[in-house]
Amino acid sequence: MTPRNIPHLLEPYLVIEPSQSQSQILLTGILGANTNWLLLRYLYTLLKSSASKPPPSRPPAVSQPQGQRRLGPRIPVAAEPELELRTSAPTQQNGGDASDQGESGNETVGVLLVSFLRDFAFWKESAGRLGLDLEGLGRRGELGFVDGLCVGFGSGSDGESVGGGGLPVRRPLVPLATGGSAGAVPGRGPPVPRPATTTTGGSSSQGPAEGEKWKRSLPNLAVADVSKTLHSALDELCQKNNKVVMVIDQLDFLLAATSDGNGLVSSALKDLLLDLREKSHATILTLSADDPLIASQVTTLEKDHASFVLSLAHEAEMVVSLRLLDTGIAKDVSGVVRITRGGDSGGQRQIEEKEFLYHVGGDGGVRVFERGQ
Repeated sequence: MTPRNIPHLLEPYLVIEPSQSQSQILLTGILGANTNWLLLRYLYTLLKSSASKPPPSRPPAVSQPQGQRRLGPRIPVAAEPELELRTSAPTQQNGGDASDQGESGNETVGVLLVSFLRDFAFWKESAGRLGLDLEGLGRRGELGFVDGLCVGFGSGSDGESVGGGGLPVRRPLVPLATGGSAGAVPGRGPPVPRPATTTTGGSSSQGPAEGEKWKRSLPNLAVADVSKTLHSALDELCQKNNKVVMVIDQLDFLLAATSDGNGLVSSALKDLLLDLREKSHATILTLSADDPLIASQVTTLEKDHASFVLSLAHEAEMVVSLRLLDTGIAKDVSGVVRITRGGDSGGQRQIEEKEFLYHVGGDGGVRVFERGQ
């Protein structure tokens, strides 16, 4: 862990202790002071031990000395179980075999990242600057990703993307010409290979590639379908890891996109979070807390948003809020990070309320310091 990755003043607040079962941490930001850098530090803290694991090593092969032939027929594997039982018996008497000891001694922590405003390419590039290989973690079964931005890719029966709430949906690019040069712009140089598409019944679909089943996209923005997708991804991670931490980025976007004005969507999202918290070890949420969304409460959407954010703050164990400087913009200060106890902070963990200044550099590095430093 380097100071460039994790500021030392934030280290105590980024660690999720074993006693924080089913806890909730709320991160709030505003326009100009978003929570991207802070959420990346949480991901780094949760996944750094998994990312530093060496690949499983194979036992060295026993080779015969050069020039010496092995005499006699090879003993079949089925005839060797007695030797294996005799050699493994003392290990089991001492508290289990090596694999059982490894599972009990080093608990694996999986992370389910759900992002509604940023695609996987953003998180992959940003986490790569910190030394995290999200692709590798996903292939090892320690990371799951649900894309709430590209909704409905390949979800329809006819290959069309299905969006919820009447929102425009990003569709995959389809080449204009499938053969010949009609619709194509001629250019110099070798021909550019076309992306491979899978056709079913004459229509194209964009599904996860083989080996990337840990990536999912929402079929639409209906709360029932979102719940089904998140529960499926969470159950899969729980089968592969001892503990799973759920990270949901900008869940309030789903509220704004599907709000009906009578509070039913807000209540459904709260019930969904309660169900997910029962399966996960901890939950980290990021929400917008701009003044027009919290203080004004003129429109129906503002009232729903304020009620949603305040209720989650009361259910959270800790609230980390980011805001700009009250005195204006400074070259060496990006904003203020304030750490407070939430409404559900009566657990075993003692949270010391603090307020720091932070500066985000152009290379992604973050410096956190106290006032006057």
